[in-house]
Amino acid sequence: MINLRIYDPRILAIDLRRRRFGFSVFEGPRRLIGWGVRFYPANDESEAALMGKRLAALLAVYSPSAIVVTKEQWDRALSDTEIRTLVEEILRLAEANDITVRGVGHTMVRQSFVSMQSGTKHEIANSLARIFPELSSRLPPARRTWESEHSIMTMFDATALGLSFWLQDSEFIFIPDHLADVR
Repeated sequence: MINLRIYDPRILAIDLRRRRFGFSVFEGPRRLIGWGVRFYPANDESEAALMGKRLAALLAVYSPSAIVVTKEQWDRALSDTEIRTLVEEILRLAEANDITVRGVGHTMVRQSFVSMQSGTKHEIANSLARIFPELSSRLPPARRTWESEHSIMTMFDATALGLSFWLQDSEFIFIPDHLADVR
C-alpha cells in the first residue's frame, strides 16, 4: 500500500556495477523525473573518482534527500575491495551533501512485482515501461541465454529499486549505518 503524503521527498535510486551505474530519480512513487546510465571506464583508484564525479553531477542537478541502493551491494562492499571503494565514494558524497542512504533487498524488489506477474528482469522492465511510458523507448529486447545483459538494464534495475522503495513498508528498509566499519 502506498501512503499518500503532501510532500514526497526526492530519491535517487542507484544500481551500482563495475564501470557503470544505472539511476532513477523519483519524486514520490508515481513521478519519475530522471533516469539513465552513467559510465566510468577506468580501473583502480581512478574508477571511484570518475564514479564520484558522475554521481556528484546527479546530486547537484536533482538534490535528492535520499540515495537508495540494494542491500546486497553494501554487503558485498565488506568483502570486495573494488566495490568497497565505490561504496565509500557514495558514502562520502552522501555525507558531504547531507543525504541519507537507504537500502532495499533484492527479495523486496522481486516481491514488489509479483502482483504484476513479473518474475524475470525483462518482465520487470516491461512492467516498468508500462508504469512509466517514458521508459518504453529504452527497453532492450529480451536477452538470449548466450548474450550478455544490455547495459541499459542497470537503469531498469535502478527504477525497480526506486519504485520498490516507495512500495515497501518502512520496516523493511535497510539503513546501512553498520558501514562505518567500511570507511
